[in-house]
Amino acid sequence: MKVTTYKTFDNTTAEQVEKLLNDKLGNKYEIKLSKKATSMAGKLFTDAANDSVTVIKNAYHRTKVNVATIDDASSETGAYTAISYSEAKLTGWLSILHGQAGLLGKLVIRLIYGNADEFYEEVDNVIKVNIKGVEETKNVGIASLFNKKNS
Repeated sequence: MKVTTYKTFDNTTAEQVEKLLNDKLGNKYEIKLSKKATSMAGKLFTDAANDSVTVIKNAYHRTKVNVATIDDASSETGAYTAISYSEAKLTGWLSILHGQAGLLGKLVIRLIYGNADEFYEEVDNVIKVNIKGVEETKNVGIASLFNKKNS
């Protein structure tokens, strides 16, 4: 399995990403900032390992932009910011319906909400055009343990 991250050496924060997305897409989509938990209790009850910004098109189509600072001794600054995307969880009621509806129900839900490839591309393009960086793809599957390539 391959995972692609967007690597930038500017000290980009989740707040900066949220502001950028609000400026460019705020009139079209709902945008929410989520900070990672810092207390022990917060870490137990949330799954937020990194700061993130969630961009919501509707109850079905949403993407989570994760922003993490990674220590890197080989870089000039000693660290870089990794920006990656993940599918955000569906809204609560739709998540229950999606899990209980079966294959036919899931197809109907997809037909109702349609395809949103342009939505995901739009979020990706806003970040890539406005934040200087480079894409990096890493092999993270079981084959990576044996230095084999995944295709």
